Amino acid sequence: MKPNIYSNGRIPSLDGLRAMSICLVIVGHASATVAVFSHSASTLFAFIGAGRLGVSVFFVISGFLITKLLAREQQAAQSIDLKAFYIRRMLRIFPAFYCYWLVVLALTLLGCIHVPRLDLVSSAVYIWNYVPRKVDSWFLGHTWSLSLEEQFYLLWPFILFLSGPKRGKWIAFGIVVFAPFLRVASYFLFPSTRPLIGMMLHTRADSLMIGSLLALVMQERDHIDTIKRWAQSSLIPVGALCFVAVDTILSVRFRGEYLLPVGYTLQNLLIALLVAHVVFYDQTSFGKILNNRFVVHVGVISYSLYLWQQLFLTPKNTSFTGRFPLNILCAFLVAELSYNCLEKPLLRLRHRFSNNESLIRAKSSVSSGSETQLAASASA
Repeated sequence: MKPNIYSNGRIPSLDGLRAMSICLVIVGHASATVAVFSHSASTLFAFIGAGRLGVSVFFVISGFLITKLLAREQQAAQSIDLKAFYIRRMLRIFPAFYCYWLVVLALTLLGCIHVPRLDLVSSAVYIWNYVPRKVDSWFLGHTWSLSLEEQFYLLWPFILFLSGPKRGKWIAFGIVVFAPFLRVASYFLFPSTRPLIGMMLHTRADSLMIGSLLALVMQERDHIDTIKRWAQSSLIPVGALCFVAVDTILSVRFRGEYLLPVGYTLQNLLIALLVAHVVFYDQTSFGKILNNRFVVHVGVISYSLYLWQQLFLTPKNTSFTGRFPLNILCAFLVAELSYNCLEKPLLRLRHRFSNNESLIRAKSSVSSGSETQLAASASA
């Protein structure tokens, strides 16, 4: 296999990997709506749909792309434009999210669904993952992951700005190493936080930081050949598929006893290895699947799809839009509408705050085409 880190104007395979991740979430959530047809089918969907693992993949990819873009900006321009970064993030995330949030608010006010006021407020200000609650609202339940990512976006660029890539690499490494201990310590020392341990930034940041660590290590020429060798095996996707099954069984059987000390860490390590594999070796059979036009498109709309599937893939939606398989179709249709009406039109506006100009000035050391793609991929 010949390594190929960039092709066709984008980072190979990462959109396809996003597509597979969102499919894990969709299948898992749809399992409850399949139960009305077949209990065995529902059980199968629940087993295949490893939603938490799918979210972990999103975290690792986000940490990787954001950090790679920021590190190369700092390398090329000797600084990070934090203001431009935060504006790009707001333009990327807020319009689609608050559109969904307003729809949930409207449905709540109309009496169509029930969402506690606490969930409405905490999700709106991205602190859902730190608010203890007795009863969760399904329709905003997925905002725990959005809150965690927003907290990462708020803190990590500033830390990287102050520390620089080299010291940032050791900070990321430290977080990855100590996160399991923080999870276990939180479980025993702060029992009231137990339901939130897998959601809070300080106990789950390693899923994002291992992607960040991979990006920072890939900036160093001395290490990139080693990463290529580790990521070369064509058995990595097969191992990842087997791990999905094993991880699901262990998570169901042992729950926190597995996830807190070792489960999340094993997930993160394997996902990071898979990310490196699909980035460097996109011409394998697995890479070609990920780069299929339809699969890539699902990855491109994955953010909107993640937002809106929550409204349809649940028995709590008693309308015809909540019935399987129409609910999956509705989720895709609304996601397409959200992407084309909200996300895509703002792409040009986000580019006004891109750091590509400073990177192009440094094209003696990096490829300007690659940087353009990093900016596009990080906004996806």
